[in-house]
Amino acid sequence: MKFQGLTVAVVPPKALGDVTLYLHLAWQFHQAGAQVLFFSDMLFPARAFFAGLQIEPLAQVNLHDLAGDCDLVIAYFGHLAKKDPAERERCLERTNIAYVTAKKLPRDIPLQGRNVIVAGQSFRAASVPFCLQSRAGLSMREWIDRYVETVYGIPVTDSQGMLCPSLRRGPNNRVLIFPTSPHSKKNYSMSGFRRLAQSLRKQGWQVEFIGLPSEEHELQAFFSGFPVFAFADIRGLMAHMAGAAAVISNDSGGGHLGSLMGLRTFTIARRHASFVWRPGFTSKAMVLAPRFRFKWLDGDYIWRPFVPVWKIAQALGRYSAVSMTSPQREAH
Repeated sequence: MKFQGLTVAVVPPKALGDVTLYLHLAWQFHQAGAQVLFFSDMLFPARAFFAGLQIEPLAQVNLHDLAGDCDLVIAYFGHLAKKDPAERERCLERTNIAYVTAKKLPRDIPLQGRNVIVAGQSFRAASVPFCLQSRAGLSMREWIDRYVETVYGIPVTDSQGMLCPSLRRGPNNRVLIFPTSPHSKKNYSMSGFRRLAQSLRKQGWQVEFIGLPSEEHELQAFFSGFPVFAFADIRGLMAHMAGAAAVISNDSGGGHLGSLMGLRTFTIARRHASFVWRPGFTSKAMVLAPRFRFKWLDGDYIWRPFVPVWKIAQALGRYSAVSMTSPQREAH
């Protein structure tokens, strides 16, 4: 294998959704025989949950020095853009750093289409956005697969193998709802989530709400009668998510993390079901988008009343310990 015995470093953005996708990217190089370093402050507390990847704090990263220690560095371009011009030029002199992003690289820095040289091998157009056409229908995970295959010639594999066995338990009757995201305009209504939770509870599901520590008291007040959890770090969150039957979320990192962990996901999107950033690590995913939407007088779109969230309760059905472990249930 062309990466056997080489050292590859992956330096992602900070957001949880991005981190999960760059993890999938990193795992492909591990499968190709590389020793992989992954830099994330968020993921560092949960480093013991991942096999085959050496996870280090992002704060320690110096791209120029890292490129001197590794055969290949794949870095989110934002880490370069934040540097002063002199340091940026030093980094650009390194020929083994590939600068990537989700959809668009900056025009004022000569990155687009740069090759990288790795242990004497040249890989064409390694510095590119992953997503080349938003309307192509591919998820961001599928775009990353395409990047790995076309640029580096690595056949992609499932990323479930990177998780330690304790995170890969069979599903129980818990359904986890992440009702918030960093962008309020993407959030479904809190009252809508409460009605959905009540409906699922009537079907025998144990519904829990998950939020940030700063949101915990507000969520407890709004979702009175339901358990509300907030975790100091991602290690606690992942340990709690393990074995859940499903994750329901807005377009947010919670859905991506649930999908990465192999959980069934239901994602509420404000535009259309085939949006690029939908969770895509397993086939057990459903996206619910509004049947239509319209622009109100203030310029905002009205969309929340038109999301068919009833389909979530329909898809999950009534909880049965027998059906949750049957092959037929797992196939959906």
